[in-house]
Amino acid sequence: MVEPVTLDFFGEFKPDACTVCGECLIHCPIIDYTIEEAKEEMRRLIVKEKTKKLLRDCQSCFTCNLYCQKQANPASLILKRWNEQYKKEGLKVRGKYFMTLYPNYPNFRSYAADKMTREEKHLLKQWSSLDPLKGDTLTYPGCNVILTPTLTQTKIFADLDIRGRLEYCCGETLFRTGYKKELFQVTKRLDKWFNTLKPKKLLVLCTAGTNVFKNVLPHYGLTYQFEKITSYIEWLWEKFEKGEIVVTKPLNMTVTIQESCYSKMFGDQYMDLPRNILRRIGCDIVEMEKSRENMRCCGIGAGFSVDSAYNSLKIRDATVKNLDDAKATGASAICVYCSGCLQQYFTAKKLYLKKTPPIYHIIELIQLAIGETPIRLVEHTAQNMFWGIMKNQMPRLLSPKRFKIPEIPEDPEEDAY
Repeated sequence: MVEPVTLDFFGEFKPDACTVCGECLIHCPIIDYTIEEAKEEMRRLIVKEKTKKLLRDCQSCFTCNLYCQKQANPASLILKRWNEQYKKEGLKVRGKYFMTLYPNYPNFRSYAADKMTREEKHLLKQWSSLDPLKGDTLTYPGCNVILTPTLTQTKIFADLDIRGRLEYCCGETLFRTGYKKELFQVTKRLDKWFNTLKPKKLLVLCTAGTNVFKNVLPHYGLTYQFEKITSYIEWLWEKFEKGEIVVTKPLNMTVTIQESCYSKMFGDQYMDLPRNILRRIGCDIVEMEKSRENMRCCGIGAGFSVDSAYNSLKIRDATVKNLDDAKATGASAICVYCSGCLQQYFTAKKLYLKKTPPIYHIIELIQLAIGETPIRLVEHTAQNMFWGIMKNQMPRLLSPKRFKIPEIPEDPEEDAY
């Protein structure tokens, strides 16, 4: 039984609590350790010695925190060591293309956004408005939904007031890569934006953003107080339970699920929600070998270490492992409930030589079950992402040059770069 995490789950590492038992790392879904290797890696991490695998291959999925019997927060120590390494060495220049600091750093998201359809660009223009909210709730799309905005084009979301821009990224990737100072700067920008719109409640269209606003940013200076922060998965299930979403065309398909990295933070009840929804719309579920609290990241996490510096080949290989696991289930479709996972799967497929089951976002499956036709533009988005990486990152893949992130201004219109 996975219990929901507390705010302290993302707090500092507690050296006095850690017994170097190795229990945290022996359960790592990414790196295979023996118990002795796990103990040795933790010892090295604590005394600031070079680890054999951990600092190179960790994907900051926080599973180690879940298995720590003393609640010592070992994942926070990994982020701290990454931060120390980054301050000392900088980041390899290939990582600049994956920095979510638009407009100051053109990146893989802005490259794809520039090549969006007219319909998508129109939606983003609407979402960028600073006009007063229509109600008391700001629906926050996050960077990933901003790149797949037509996911929101369903009658289910018709009454939501969606606001967001790439400039108002929640800083999730900065957190998971250990950039502490930069995350404090991002929260100042978000505070200023929230104080302009003045929402009472926050509805977040991704699990990662929900966790960041609830459990992470309060550690990094976010002062704006919401009466309530809700994930769209919780919101959708409530709609089903109230009878406000009615299934007219049950899907009768077998699906396997790519978990959102942060679902485990909210416990078993939360991880049950997408499964409850899928069953309600007529799906049978077969689990991958790595699932629920042991789920691997969709692949992007393979780029988070300072050594990886968003190596696109390493990211692709991590996604391929998941695609292989999904195929092994025999499911007729793959379901994700994070649009970042959706984009990552479709982008990695460009270099995946095997046939995969169809990949759907859970919103698209719900649309099919209520008689709507989803506007599936993710293939177009993934193609732009792929060619953007080939054009802008691959030429710098082996470059020895390094860089450090300049100050992030509170006002995204200020070009401090």
